Amino acid sequence: MNDIKKAQEDVRDFWDKSPCDSSVSMESREGRAYFEGIARDRYSHQGHINQIMDWLVWDGKKVLEIGTGVGTDARNIVRRGGLYQGINVDEGSVEITKKAMEVFCVDGEVSKCSATGLCFPDASFDIVYSFGVIHHIPDAKSAVSEIARVLKPGGELLIMVYNKDSINYKFEICVLRKLFVRLLHIPGLIKLFGAMGFPEEKLRRHVEIFSANKKMSDEEWLSRNTDGPDNPYSIVYDEREIEDLLSLFEVKNDEVFYFDARHWGVLGKLLPARLVEFLGTRYGWHRVVYAVKPN
Repeated sequence: MNDIKKAQEDVRDFWDKSPCDSSVSMESREGRAYFEGIARDRYSHQGHINQIMDWLVWDGKKVLEIGTGVGTDARNIVRRGGLYQGINVDEGSVEITKKAMEVFCVDGEVSKCSATGLCFPDASFDIVYSFGVIHHIPDAKSAVSEIARVLKPGGELLIMVYNKDSINYKFEICVLRKLFVRLLHIPGLIKLFGAMGFPEEKLRRHVEIFSANKKMSDEEWLSRNTDGPDNPYSIVYDEREIEDLLSLFEVKNDEVFYFDARHWGVLGKLLPARLVEFLGTRYGWHRVVYAVKPN
């Protein structure tokens, strides 16, 4: 239990310093250009977000978003007619989402609250939405139990978690990056990969961490190779594992999306769009699950 508590604190502190997508735009955080740039980037290479949002009818529904990032999907939900409530475990994401909603004059509430202890009465919401957050929660079972509690009978759950059966996990993380981090000790190689489109600062940080901890566990290696080298916790799910996690729900749809060609530098830019789409729908990094709470 102490290990879970410590992991949860590390997760909170990590996202407090760097809310999801907050570093995408270099514009001032005080204006529309900052948030518009992030939205363009998010939906241009993750177009499946709008696709999966089309699965649900949001208009007039009470919606809880768990993990708001900088409020990009929050504004999307409100535009679709959702009555919005967002929560984050960290204060940084709360504040930047509030700022986005203020800048765009968007209605809704955002508050600091842990998904493992939701601060809402039973049967409060029609929809719970969480894109890329559940896999960062060390006590995910408790979070899912809380989601089931606050959803109305027949309420809908739409989540994205990282896919264990993906190219990103099976090949990039488990094989390619383990080779890469060893090669990067060769003088000049980081500069070379930087010229090929890979982020030099992240490569140096990966080398620094690996050099200090060469006996890294599989779990820590995974975490440090998802959302940056300092990310404290991530997990991946296959179809059976996500159904087990969502045992309180009836899973209606489980699909995969998103092969991120940007991970492959220059080579990724040369891949045909149709091939990128095909790889995403077969071996994509994002496992999207739509489930319903039984009546």
